[in-house]
Amino acid sequence: MLDRGRTFHDEPAVYDRLRFCERAGIDYANCVFQLIRYGDEQTYDRIVDVGSLDTTRRQEAVAGDGLFTTETGVGLFLPVADCVATVMYDPVQKILALLHIGRHATYADLAGRAIAHFKEKGSDPNDLIVWMSPSAKRETYSLDTFEHADDPAWQAFYDKRDGQYFLDLPGYNRERCIQSGVRPDNIVISQINTMTDANYFSHRAGDTDGRIAVLAMMR
Repeated sequence: MLDRGRTFHDEPAVYDRLRFCERAGIDYANCVFQLIRYGDEQTYDRIVDVGSLDTTRRQEAVAGDGLFTTETGVGLFLPVADCVATVMYDPVQKILALLHIGRHATYADLAGRAIAHFKEKGSDPNDLIVWMSPSAKRETYSLDTFEHADDPAWQAFYDKRDGQYFLDLPGYNRERCIQSGVRPDNIVISQINTMTDANYFSHRAGDTDGRIAVLAMMR
């Protein structure tokens, strides 16, 4: 998927999505394909409310960093590699969200903004259930520079070794969820490191032609 000569919707990619959804017992035509855009003009905190009119049956994709739906039978489908695909669910109000939380979205506090959006819809953060996908972990996810190194909020969520900064994106976002009112026991983080587990694609580890996917739906 990093081969820019390919499109997000070329035939092999769509075929794999169809098979992925079929194994989950879901029709891909009933899913909203979440498209993540990168560029200087992006803020990485764009939240979009979607429903049946936004599924692949009607349009190819919806560009947004976080998708929300209140409709049953509408799947939220996000291809991802090392970033933290995050599912948030309110079982009381029946609201589902899928967030693409990478480094940029973390800096933009997408998790906090998403919880605020839940509250606008009538949710109590205490009711929210949060799941974070396999992702690049602190022991391997490194940057040459880190502009938030002096930020007190980040001190517990990075290490500096051999001139590199190693970030704990899931840990930082978990803390942001807790600060926004989510109960710690309602947050589950996958311990799988996409950079070291051969069962997962990792762009940072050199995989350029594939992604895993997260699919969430209210039945």
